[in-house]
Amino acid sequence: MPSEPTSYDQVPYHSLAFPQTHPDRLATMARIFGVSTPDIAACRVLELGCASGGNLIPMAFNLPRCEFIGIDLSRNQVDDGRGMIRDLGLSNVRIEHASILDIGLDFGTFDYIICHGVFSWVEERVQEKILQIARDNLSASGVAYISYNTYPGWHMREMVRDMMRYHTRQFDEPREQIEQARALLAFLASSSERSGPYGELLALEIERLSGTSDSYLFHEHLEQTNQPIYFFQFIERAERAGLMYLSEASISDMLSSHFQQPVAETLERISPDILQLEQYMDFVRNRQFRQTLLVHESIKPKRALTPAVLRGLLVSSRALAETTPVDLSPETTVVFSNAKQRADVSLPATKAAFALLGETWPCPIAVEELCSLAFERSAPFLGAASVADAQLGLMGDLFNAVMYGMVDLHTQAPPCINRPSDVPRAYGLAALLAQRGTTVVNAHHQSIELDRLGAAVLQLANGDRTTQDILEILMTRVAGGEIVLEEDGKPVTEPEAARAMVARRLERTLASLARSAVLVS
Repeated sequence: MPSEPTSYDQVPYHSLAFPQTHPDRLATMARIFGVSTPDIAACRVLELGCASGGNLIPMAFNLPRCEFIGIDLSRNQVDDGRGMIRDLGLSNVRIEHASILDIGLDFGTFDYIICHGVFSWVEERVQEKILQIARDNLSASGVAYISYNTYPGWHMREMVRDMMRYHTRQFDEPREQIEQARALLAFLASSSERSGPYGELLALEIERLSGTSDSYLFHEHLEQTNQPIYFFQFIERAERAGLMYLSEASISDMLSSHFQQPVAETLERISPDILQLEQYMDFVRNRQFRQTLLVHESIKPKRALTPAVLRGLLVSSRALAETTPVDLSPETTVVFSNAKQRADVSLPATKAAFALLGETWPCPIAVEELCSLAFERSAPFLGAASVADAQLGLMGDLFNAVMYGMVDLHTQAPPCINRPSDVPRAYGLAALLAQRGTTVVNAHHQSIELDRLGAAVLQLANGDRTTQDILEILMTRVAGGEIVLEEDGKPVTEPEAARAMVARRLERTLASLARSAVLVS
């Protein structure tokens, strides 16, 4: 049992939810590659290095029939996590103050093992223990998730880390080390402004780190241990431990088609198997970080992927059409986009399917039902195309959208609604987190940032109050000066104008909360 305080006790790491680690994501990735995993509605999950449970506890809240265990070396973070568990009244999750080296066969087996942000930051004997746990404590058809820093991308980043560590070794206090590290970066950037590629590299790194938290800077760059590794080296070690490469946590990270056609063709030609292809793609894109999924060596994933893998799954997408109403005629191309990707769509059934996904978001819909509704809506525009051809086209487009990250897959529906009712009810976990700040976790296991009004409304939406009740409470707060209303930089004090403004903002806020997956039925 660990007893000495850790650097994470001195500078706690902000514990967040990572959607790519959720059992639903791990199960869908396994299913894409033909691997049948345990039912996520009744599974066991272990997280190594869980911090204060910001990732694990939302999973436990969302999957009440499952058992979750997390371990962490930081006593302070473990205590924080246990406090959250008590506040939520959860009985299916526990966080232990323990070392990864403490885990043995007595812990039992787990269907999903998660190790996010740990592997690169521990010494080699602990890394080997992580892989041993993934072998010895993983159920026969389970999935292990391990993230790690990779070369070649980290070669350049390592240079900056080494300079910061050299400068900060003369300071004892973490707060001073963080301040001095940022000051050094600023000095190096200003003094190297016209030094060509070196100055450009420093400027890019400073820009990236300027948007990160102090805890990230401290633990990513100033920790004593940070050991990046090439992908092929990680896989060699995993195979020695009796583990098999399944995939990355995001299927879009594995596509050579992201590159220009000559590059993609060359990669496919010189890389006869998936492991070589993955390594060469890292060389081309200068990759810095991986989120790798492993299974037992007895599992044989299917590498030939077809649209048929979508059958039996649920799909969701927040992509919206850039022009509305959506023109379903085949001669018109409609652009659909989300925060990261866009698609130019001309097939009537595909346009109808994307429109339906936008209307139902954040609620998923079964692939078969989506196809049926899309064909029903687009029937007048299908023309001479046979039903079989239209079905093939739609499934092919959906498959490509999944591969490129525009459409998400699910094995079960997240608990959320897509339109607020007149008696709105907040997702319980999000409502509790809103009492502590404006960062909450939604039903899709995503961390989202609310504005102050959104956080206030989420706390008031308890399923008993009507929208009118919430409006009256907000007006009381306006009268008491807790909420200050302004329009065009001028205070709004006239009662009727103030009420109309609050009512409009409340309506927009509730609609936004619904699309953010933090309202339930």
